[in-house]
Amino acid sequence: MGLKTYKHAPAHLFVDEHVYFFTGAVYQKKRLLASKAAKEFFIKYLFHFIEKYGWELLEWVVLDNHYHFLAKMTCSKDMPVMINALHKTSAFHIKKALGIQDKPFWYQYWDRCIRNEEDYHRTAMYILYNPLKHGYVEDLKDYPYSSFHERFRDDEVQLRTDFMKYRPQDIKVYDTVDGF
Repeated sequence: MGLKTYKHAPAHLFVDEHVYFFTGAVYQKKRLLASKAAKEFFIKYLFHFIEKYGWELLEWVVLDNHYHFLAKMTCSKDMPVMINALHKTSAFHIKKALGIQDKPFWYQYWDRCIRNEEDYHRTAMYILYNPLKHGYVEDLKDYPYSSFHERFRDDEVQLRTDFMKYRPQDIKVYDTVDGF
């Protein structure tokens, strides 16, 4: 466990067996994930690397130029390795499949250690709310690139309760993250 700082990247706190919020953005916020194929490639590799590193994926969303996810890590020292593998592999396959020449593809990633149960629920609802926040859809049921459908199917009543209680439309703490 510990805090590691970097010269040209955000600092990272490493805590084993803990839940983290992650977000990453396409370089210069270009909409390189706008196509169905690009999103599906990213999701495929997100799930692949989550499994490979033994993490538990809790919530996720992929948008046209960024992503968010909550995951429980078993070994925190794997964090930069896993995210770098995710970025490198997804960028390679998306660029190859779609004929994209942009370099660099990813900007960097940002992570935050979840503090408590309320922080977890607020963050989870923020992630699920993102397609509405960015105007992609008017009903989350219409956005297929997130964990919303699984949550809705598993416990619609609890999901509605969480949206009412944690009011993701009022959460401002992550607004700077969406703009990094």
